[in-house]
Amino acid sequence: MLSKEKKLELAKKITQSNTFKNAPTSIALLKYLVQTNIDERELKEGIIDIEFFGGQSDKDKNNPRVRVNIFNLRNKLHKYYLSEGINDLWQLKIDKGQYRLRFEKQGLQQRHIINKKYVQAVPYLLLSILITVLIFHNLADSPPQIWKAFFNNNHTTNLFIGDAFGYGGKTISGLHGWTRDFSVNSLDDYYEMVEQQPQLISTTSPTDYFYSKRMAENATHDLSRYFTKWGRDFEIKYATRTSFSDIKKDNTIYVGRLKYQKNFTYLFNEGNPYFKVKDRSIEFSGHPILKDTSFVVSTNETDQDYAIVARIPGPHHTEQFLFFSDHDIGVMGTVELFTNEDAIKSFATKHLKDKSYFVAIYKAKGKERINLDMKEVLIVPFE
Repeated sequence: MLSKEKKLELAKKITQSNTFKNAPTSIALLKYLVQTNIDERELKEGIIDIEFFGGQSDKDKNNPRVRVNIFNLRNKLHKYYLSEGINDLWQLKIDKGQYRLRFEKQGLQQRHIINKKYVQAVPYLLLSILITVLIFHNLADSPPQIWKAFFNNNHTTNLFIGDAFGYGGKTISGLHGWTRDFSVNSLDDYYEMVEQQPQLISTTSPTDYFYSKRMAENATHDLSRYFTKWGRDFEIKYATRTSFSDIKKDNTIYVGRLKYQKNFTYLFNEGNPYFKVKDRSIEFSGHPILKDTSFVVSTNETDQDYAIVARIPGPHHTEQFLFFSDHDIGVMGTVELFTNEDAIKSFATKHLKDKSYFVAIYKAKGKERINLDMKEVLIVPFE
């Protein structure tokens, strides 16, 4: 039985490691879970959302932030025990589908202890492993061309969820709460608002609340399952908390709305030669064969949706996959399509040939925000 002091000591070692040094949310969440373990408390998603994220049960019950951050923390711990913590006697674990953290002692047969007398054999062992990996790589199935660069370019991949920005203060009911203002979509917008309306400084404040739609949860599930199949993973981040310094150094996947996401519409506009996002429409022009046209992709109808998928090159030899739609059914349908092996193969054969990148526009129809039918509107490949 570990003492409270020993548990805190183990957690401190992990939070000060290189694996966790650039992950403040994972550090804070780990400390919170360790304390709940010490207090022998049972945890549920709703409890974590309210206590750790400051959520409100009636407003945030469909918000995936708890699952997203637990997923990130579990991956961080896994990476830590494969590297810096490989010889740790005790491991901190969060079982899949669970939220409670537990401490597990590793048996000698499970621990990777390197004895000095084997040091001279390490180069030969590494050579053998390398040869085995190369043979296996040549024999194993290769990822589809659409995704291959994400797995082979030595950059990590970030999944950015298109969330909604809001701020704290008095709501229309006169009580304190979280306000969504469609003209305020980032911290910069918020500070510009209070600069123009100084009276709001005393009644409003920035918050750490995240709000995202059902598309985020479903897309994360499909992409996670697909990346796991090929032995890869990704970090999950919120779009409103993202800067271009976050985007430029790693591969990018974006899932979310087209509106209110200036960083990602900018990437879309810069990353392809023929399409441009302008307000509520997509404009297509300059193609050597196809006629110029435009599409109004924003609609208030929830049973149909336009979805835009862009596979474009990123800065510094990174890759980008962008999934846009106003409602859930567009993003959910296209992410499901592009994580299905048969669908990917059919798409590549029909549209890509020798091209690497493309923009595809689909019209999705559904009920209760579930995609039931999806038709191609325009698909344009390019180098």
